[in-house]
Amino acid sequence: MMGLFPHQADAQRRAVRDSALTTPHFHLHGGIGNAAGDLGLRYGSGGNFGVGMHVKMKSGFYTGVQVDFGFGMRLKEPGVLSNLLTPAGQIIDNEGQVALLTLSGKSALFTADVGYLFDLPGTNANSGLLVTMGVGSVHHRIHFENTENPITQLQEPYLSGYDRFTWGVGVRQFAGYWHMSDNGLVNWFAGIQLWEARTWPQRPMNFDTQQTDSSPRFDAYAGIQAGWILHIYKRSAIEHWN
Repeated sequence: MMGLFPHQADAQRRAVRDSALTTPHFHLHGGIGNAAGDLGLRYGSGGNFGVGMHVKMKSGFYTGVQVDFGFGMRLKEPGVLSNLLTPAGQIIDNEGQVALLTLSGKSALFTADVGYLFDLPGTNANSGLLVTMGVGSVHHRIHFENTENPITQLQEPYLSGYDRFTWGVGVRQFAGYWHMSDNGLVNWFAGIQLWEARTWPQRPMNFDTQQTDSSPRFDAYAGIQAGWILHIYKRSAIEHWN
């Protein structure tokens, strides 16, 4: 593209370096963090990945939507599957074999975001400190990964009695460095992400503990996050293409 349209590429470099731009964009991101609050009593550390669609305005105002998926959160809550364990602490599958079962936490966070990009000394007009806040939906559950034979008790309609599915409303915050290179090709961000949520258990009873979870929860998560940004630049006028 740069070889075919040199005037367009040169104009883009000058614009990124010299003046603030309005830039719609997608980004892909990932990170790692740790659960806190009531969520921290159930899970430990884990990873996250996701995608966002936002617009950075010339003024520095920033808005859009984002989805984050949490995975691999270490299970800490005692009692999970306790009614299925043998005296030796194992689970037997449908073939009478000891099940090779992994338990972890999964989550999803969907937010509508607003924020602002603050200029920093030594950066171009489109880079700096990005601070955002989002509001949206949060849910999480226990994920059971069995690599061998099926386990009837961990299939529907019984699975819902063990997965601790929880849903609520959350608030997400991010603060970090946002970088747009002068040539418009190397664009990334990295920083700290937090979210807090008011959630409610969605299952009428936990089959393993024979207890009902009904009280509202305070769930939270803190971690680091980095991402790659794909900008949608407006094409130069056709007379610049030749």
